[in-house]
Amino acid sequence: MARSIVMWSPRWSVVAAYRDEALPEAVPDVPLALVHGGVLTDCSASAAHAGVRQGMKVREAHTLCPSLVMAARDEHRERRAFDRVLTDLAEYVPQHAVLAPGLVAFGARGLERFYGSEEAAGRMLRDALVQSEPLAEARIGIADDVFTAVTAAKHTTEAYPFRRVEPKNSALFLSEMPLDVLDDDATVSLLLRLGLRTLGDFVNLGIDAIRERLGVPGERLFRLAGGTAEAPLLVRDAPEDTRERMELAEPCSLVEQVAFNIKAPLERYDNRLRRAGVVITRVRVVIGFDDGAQQEKVWTHPRFFTPSDLLDRVRWQLEQSFRNTEVSSDVVPPSVTWVECDALEPEDALSHEPGLWGAGPDSRVHHVFSRVQGLVGAQGVLTGSSRQGRLAGDTHVLTTWGDHEQQSAQGPLPGSLPSPLPATIFSTPREISLVGDDGHAVGVSSRAELSSSPAWLVSGSSRLKVTSWAGPWPVWEKWWDPTRSRFVHRLQVVDEHGMGWLMSLCDQAWSLEARYD
Repeated sequence: MARSIVMWSPRWSVVAAYRDEALPEAVPDVPLALVHGGVLTDCSASAAHAGVRQGMKVREAHTLCPSLVMAARDEHRERRAFDRVLTDLAEYVPQHAVLAPGLVAFGARGLERFYGSEEAAGRMLRDALVQSEPLAEARIGIADDVFTAVTAAKHTTEAYPFRRVEPKNSALFLSEMPLDVLDDDATVSLLLRLGLRTLGDFVNLGIDAIRERLGVPGERLFRLAGGTAEAPLLVRDAPEDTRERMELAEPCSLVEQVAFNIKAPLERYDNRLRRAGVVITRVRVVIGFDDGAQQEKVWTHPRFFTPSDLLDRVRWQLEQSFRNTEVSSDVVPPSVTWVECDALEPEDALSHEPGLWGAGPDSRVHHVFSRVQGLVGAQGVLTGSSRQGRLAGDTHVLTTWGDHEQQSAQGPLPGSLPSPLPATIFSTPREISLVGDDGHAVGVSSRAELSSSPAWLVSGSSRLKVTSWAGPWPVWEKWWDPTRSRFVHRLQVVDEHGMGWLMSLCDQAWSLEARYD
């Protein structure tokens, strides 16, 4: 069995954030935490020293560490930073298999032969990573298979960053490991409810019982837990040039003409990257016109692009460009002279196929949605997502299927709605009256103070008693632009049934913006 060496860099997402020029407030001496969905996913050592932990809510973390800087988790940023490290490591070991940003595997045989022993090879890799990125920490795990080596690396400590599992000892080593080292939350939750605690407990159930109850996925987990997963370690060279510029034989002013000219070059481009062991999940498409203008857009795929997917994106981008270009009848419209594709953060093809880490996203869903887009256009299939916003209507956005919403500035947005965000946003705000115990309408003074305590929500003949409230908060957006300026007062109330409501006051009229279900 071919042995593997795995190098793991704890808190890699934090290191990548510190190196991101788009986060000037993130400096190594300042406590930093990364957030996704209102929950901390990782934090710096200084933040951890103050009591901040992964899984905490943002407000709890700020209470423990008032100087804590928050930044959104960004996997693309982590991949970019790790690719820079891998480029430096190529001087010592040209081939590798990236399992995740900050986690990379190497074949042990060649390294052991060159450096004299597995331990010496591990020390070399550790020193090379720290030399390339001084903020990073490196842990090494060595075992007969990748899963056991990853588990070994992740069960090291800062004082003892090296762990080697002797040949043929994987099953014994894994037997004492907790179930949560398996990358399957649903199955782990089920096993815990059954009273199992370790991988050894799981393996002792026997392959027949596991296959009967959990099927093929359970059988795969059984092989991992028993140290018998023999999936080959597919390594690849450091990423090659990911850009392809396609010059057209002659300028083209029709979308289908452009598509016909670049179809074959796109297939060659995809084949070139596939031979390098990578697939395209995010691509920048730049279209050049004969008048010197350029039109650029970044497209993202929920799985990975095929040549036909890339061709569709060029079509959609051109259609949008032509729609946005106003040309008079006596002027010749611009023609396309070249198209360039640049794969941003190419990913290992292995991570998108069934294998050691399980299957990728449901390809049938992607196929159906992509087919619909091919028939009706990119805007024919939209998905919803949440983002920061001061008003309810700003917190939810529809984006093209397969394309990630463009992230706003990573810094805080003063006056934004706190988490959790309202679950139901009314497409048209509902007019309502807010009255006090005296029966008079509640207003807001120039000092942003309520004229009286809210007591009732009144809509026609319906009345709901207000049991608690918070606010008001003045929101004045784009004050420098009279055509787009908005000034409202925001108020949150809870009614007698425990339902939360988000209200706004504009021109002395109250309306319901959203509901907290």
